Amino acid sequence: MLVWFIFLPLVAYVGPHLNIFTEYLGIIPRLYGNIQFWLYIILVPLLANIRDFVYKYIKRMYQPLSYHYVQEIQKFNIPDYRPRMDRFRQAVNKVRRIQRLKRNRGYAFSQNESGQNKIIRVYDTTQQKPLG
Repeated sequence: MLVWFIFLPLVAYVGPHLNIFTEYLGIIPRLYGNIQFWLYIILVPLLANIRDFVYKYIKRMYQPLSYHYVQEIQKFNIPDYRPRMDRFRQAVNKVRRIQRLKRNRGYAFSQNESGQNKIIRVYDTTQQKPLG
């Protein structure tokens, strides 16, 4: 609708000067001065949407489905105090901790004293590599 409100005056004022859209000459004062035009601009979208709003209100207030309850719990951030959920969360956290510990986080040549320094120091750089 916003594009239409911008497009119509542009066409009505600029178009007749370019000899195109000559039928729109003088339409803006008549259209914007008419009370029926403004009532239709306000009432038609309102009446078209009010049926949907009333239907959704009645459906949610008097015949709610299970996902409506879930949406309200999430909206109002109602905590869930069921004991089995706490145990489930603890088990999931424990599994995640174990998985994090099992991940290999080392590097190929880390700087610890685990015998790698001895291997590197034993290697003699003065000798040639064997062929083959």
